[in-house]
Amino acid sequence: MSRRSDIDWVRMVSICGVVLIHSSSLFVSRQSRVSILGVTPALLCNQVTRFSVPVFFILSGLGLSLSEKPLKLPDFWLHRLRRVGIPYILWTLFYYLFDKQFTLKGLLSINGLAASGRLLLTGGAASHLWYIPVLLQLNLLYPALKWLMKRFPFLTLLSSFMISMFSTLMLYIPLPITGWWRPHLWRLFPTWVFYFVLGMALTEKRIEQTKKLAKSHMPVFVIIMIIAAFMYTWDAQNSGNLDSIKPQLFLYSPLCFALTVSLLTQFERFPNMQSISAFIARHSMTVYFSHIFFLRMLRQISFFNRNSLTMFLTFVVVMTLSTLTSIVPELSKHLLNKIRNNRLLY
Repeated sequence: MSRRSDIDWVRMVSICGVVLIHSSSLFVSRQSRVSILGVTPALLCNQVTRFSVPVFFILSGLGLSLSEKPLKLPDFWLHRLRRVGIPYILWTLFYYLFDKQFTLKGLLSINGLAASGRLLLTGGAASHLWYIPVLLQLNLLYPALKWLMKRFPFLTLLSSFMISMFSTLMLYIPLPITGWWRPHLWRLFPTWVFYFVLGMALTEKRIEQTKKLAKSHMPVFVIIMIIAAFMYTWDAQNSGNLDSIKPQLFLYSPLCFALTVSLLTQFERFPNMQSISAFIARHSMTVYFSHIFFLRMLRQISFFNRNSLTMFLTFVVVMTLSTLTSIVPELSKHLLNKIRNNRLLY
């Protein structure tokens, strides 16, 4: 799929949302001088951005469905492994070694290898890596989902919604037969398959229709989104449940996608802004992998742990450092190509 500026905007907003979720996590339980109906700025930022992960699953399904490169099944899985799996393995090892103070001896032991394998399967090496095993599960299922979407589009979308809703409700309805796997629901594809299939259903034509609908009924969309965000935040305020798996997200996340894809295209007239969004969107995966590392580093500095103001400063610094990290592979590749070309000249 050739890059679309509107999708780049959505991807940039989503990765900023993910970083803000984690930047605000330290402050959500603290009291604040400023509050809205008892909701602190930290809790508000932490909750209204919860659309980010579901939207990433929407974007993943969308990107695959609009891909202009038809690949055979083994080639498709190999391509996804190279694009997602290998960076995930490297970052898992990085976080594992970082927590172990970079001692290779423990890693190469039998227990260390077993622990590494377990972390790879669950995404447990860092708090945010759970997303990648779920994404790989959905990528593994994509050929079957694509076949179903071609033949039974509405039924497939409806079934995926029912599966994800049932999986989500299992977190709130304790049943004896589901007790053992309930804690792992957020690491399993059924909880997220609806968003992925929804992305697959978004053809180029439907994206334009979504933008047109959102623009023509903007006040209605905004009011519904504000109500959904308020319900989501209010539930967190009263229940203490800050998770990204709640029934309200099935309405809130698609609305955020529709509004973002329609609203932020207004900035396309500013080339610099468009270039920034395209760059961040292109490197959003690296930002996702690396931002927790920089956040951990800043947490060691007391200045960044003071109040809501330093929370926003933490977000800016982490976002900046994570984005700059994305430049390193490009610079390395550029330097290697330059060295290789110079050798050929001589």
